[in-house]
Formats: sequence, structure tokens, C-alpha cells
Amino acid sequence: MIMKNIVLVFMLCFATGGYAAPLPVTDYDTAADFAALKTFDWMPVTGNAAGDELLVKKIRNTVDAQLQAKGCNKAADNPDFLIGMELSGKTISGGSTGVGVSVGIPVGRMGRVSVGGGKSKTSEKKEGTLVIDFVDAKTKSLVWRATVTDAVNPSATPEQKQQKIDEVIAAMLAQFPPKKK
Repeated sequence: MIMKNIVLVFMLCFATGGYAAPLPVTDYDTAADFAALKTFDWMPVTGNAAGDELLVKKIRNTVDAQLQAKGCNKAADNPDFLIGMELSGKTISGGSTGVGVSVGIPVGRMGRVSVGGGKSKTSEKKEGTLVIDFVDAKTKSLVWRATVTDAVNPSATPEQKQQKIDEVIAAMLAQFPPKKK
């Protein structure tokens, strides 16, 4: 149940429509020949990703389409690189929202009686993280990784979720292949 909630949190993370995609963090093997990476396939789903088939399908379809737009082709037989994904989620507590009430009652000429009270509610937000790995199919070594963490919108529609996934994957893959310096 906890793992399902983590995956749900992650899925909802991508559902926040209406603002720019967060900046991904990327890393890569500087010795890798990215020009040779023309065909790809997916590694089997593991971990938290295995708990949400719809989310995995949305992410995979988006990655496939965006890689194909970059000139890469999906090939189950003898691909140049394999794609893996990791999903995680967490709830973050921080800050609080306060509500207070105070009543003052004058007593006599100079005296006062005051009654006050307040209640504070801790503010919580949910965050999800997506990691996309590209692994050389022959050597099984990691050649490129992108990671992005974003906030959750629990009330998003399926269309808003897909829009957010499109934005996040586009931001991640904008940095693939890495530019030579």
C-alpha cells in the first residue's frame, strides 16, 4: 500500500499543469560515443514504477516519441542503448497556516479581560522524482542520466497529467545527446 501511494504521489507530481517544467539534472559518460546511439529499447519495469502501469505507459510513449523526433528508432532486436526508469515520491512538511481568534471585553473603568486562541496546521506538499537512464546495450554501462523532481497536484485531470509528462520529458531530453564542449 505504501509503495502504491508513493507511485501515486509521483504520478500526481507530473499533473501540475500551468507552470513551466522544472529543470532536470543530467550527467553522462564523457567517453561515450553518443553519435552511435541510434536505436533503443526499454529495460523491464522494476521498483516503484512497476506499481502504476498507466503512468509507465504514458512516460514510455512520451520518451519514445521524443527520441524518434531526434532521429532515434525503437528496436527490440539489437538496440544500441536501453532505457530504464526509476520513480519515487515523498511528502514534505514545511511552514504552517494559522487561524486565530481573540475577544476583548472591557471590565470597569480601567480593567480588561481578553480571551484568545489559535490553531496552526502544518503545510504539506507532495513531491515526485523521475530518473531516466540510458545504458549501453553492449557494455551494460550507464552512459546518460536525467533526474527531475517536481511538486504534486492531486486534483489534476488525465489530460493535465499527460501535458505535464510531455513537458518534463521534453526538458529532460533537451539535454540528450549532450553538447560537445
